[in-house]
Formats: sequence, C-alpha cells, structure tokens
Amino acid sequence: MQSPEQRYLSQPVGQQLLHHFAARNAVRHATPLLPLRLRDIGRFFLALGGRAPRRGHC
Repeated sequence: MQSPEQRYLSQPVGQQLLHHFAARNAVRHATPLLPLRLRDIGRFFLALGGRAPRRGHC
C-alpha cells in the first residue's frame, strides 16, 4: 500500500496539474465574487477611501 505522497509522486506531471487545477477551480466556483451582505460592501468602499470602518457596539 502506497502513501498518498508516493501515489502523487508516481503520477505523471500532467495528471498532477489536472488534479491541482480541478481542486483550485472547485474552490473558485464555490466562492462568491461579491460579498452577499450590504454591510460588507459598505466596509469595502470605506476601506477603498482610506477610512477605517466604524466598529459596532459588540
């Protein structure tokens, strides 16, 4: 029985790259490009303007 690292290293480089990019694309497609909350969008624009976001009471 081979360890995961041995199995990985015994694969051709092209197969390693396909596995790497498939895993990376799965994360990219699961992550939204824009924040889903208005509060996060507001904080982003405040940070772009150089202003520190206000802290809430919590």
